[in-house]
Amino acid sequence: MSCFIGESLKRAGGRIRLLETHDASTTDIIRDVTSDDGQAQYHGQWVSGLTQTTILGVPDTELITPLTRAKLISASGSTENRPEPQRELCIAFDADSGGPAEEIPSLVTTLARKGVSMIIIEDKEVFEPGKKVNSLAASSASQGQADPQEFAKVMAAFKKAKSEDARKEMYVTARIESFTCRQVIKSDPEAEKASVEKALRQALNRAVIYRDAGADAIMIHSKSKAPDEVLAFLREFRALDSKTPLVVVPTTYGTTHESTLHDAGANVIIYANHLMRAKIRAVDEVVASNKGHVCPPNLTATLSARNFGYMMRALQTERADTYDGRLAADVESFLAEAERVSYRGMQDTARQLLNGKAAGAADEHLITVKDLLAINGVHLSELGRPAQIPSGSLLMSMMSRLRRRIPVVHRVLA
Repeated sequence: MSCFIGESLKRAGGRIRLLETHDASTTDIIRDVTSDDGQAQYHGQWVSGLTQTTILGVPDTELITPLTRAKLISASGSTENRPEPQRELCIAFDADSGGPAEEIPSLVTTLARKGVSMIIIEDKEVFEPGKKVNSLAASSASQGQADPQEFAKVMAAFKKAKSEDARKEMYVTARIESFTCRQVIKSDPEAEKASVEKALRQALNRAVIYRDAGADAIMIHSKSKAPDEVLAFLREFRALDSKTPLVVVPTTYGTTHESTLHDAGANVIIYANHLMRAKIRAVDEVVASNKGHVCPPNLTATLSARNFGYMMRALQTERADTYDGRLAADVESFLAEAERVSYRGMQDTARQLLNGKAAGAADEHLITVKDLLAINGVHLSELGRPAQIPSGSLLMSMMSRLRRRIPVVHRVLA
């Protein structure tokens, strides 16, 4: 069950936290887990582009459109042996740079039907599929930001789509990448200070432009290990605007307490990739204890890449397709152990984040973000690959060109 993010903000006094989800089990964890003292819980879930593409076996480079990803999400949790009614969670969706303009109306409609009430769109300059650079990558400064006036048109297009679809409760959110796209100058402290200040001025200017174009909320992103640039933005924007909701993702400045971010003006705090990092860390240990004897031949590349999110999904799909609902005995045993251990690891991670109220509170039990980016960078599935064209076939060539205009969706486990 989902609720609107605006409702969550009102009920929680304008301060909420979301945790990354990538399958039904993670939704259950987000809904059920509380802090050790029983006082803290999650208000909603974040459908991360990085972790969703990881479990789909596709690099997080916009090889597939946000609409294709939206059609594949399942954030409703499991229903077996679950009490009714279940606690409502709001859902926010990572929409990359927004996707093709012609897909925006369908994207808004699809997400609304899935219970999503916040769409977050980043202002990066992405000209073609497969060219997006992840904001936390070392090379993030190689990608520029979109022209602010052009991106304002994207905000307006999303605003129009939600109005025409009578989705007034949907929060269209502009994600500002001024800090992640700037040049970091470690060798010259004065030049680095000037770079940060320039990025701050640009971010504040963009925030006003995007808000005036129709953005319902603003997200400010940073990959700095210190919260200073984010806190500066929050405080200065709050001096200009006391009402527009502000979103932060403190993955890299993980020692910063939630209260520090909220006191500076943040409304929504997103723990963006923690459950996938916990899952891979847990299954790493299971694989090490099995010495490779459980991997079917078609998944050896997945094992080498350590993408255990994709591996488990593939095995679960294969199991569902068998006539008796079971795999070969050794593979079935491995999958059951991987499911058990990863669930416990993700559950512990979710609880530690609530106890510590900081993004780094569970880091000792997770793979690093750098490792996750490397794992995600290996293209394992057929999703996002160009169609093969038999040589000498004009008809097939014409059909292939037509198919390139239409997102190809391969069946995956919901």
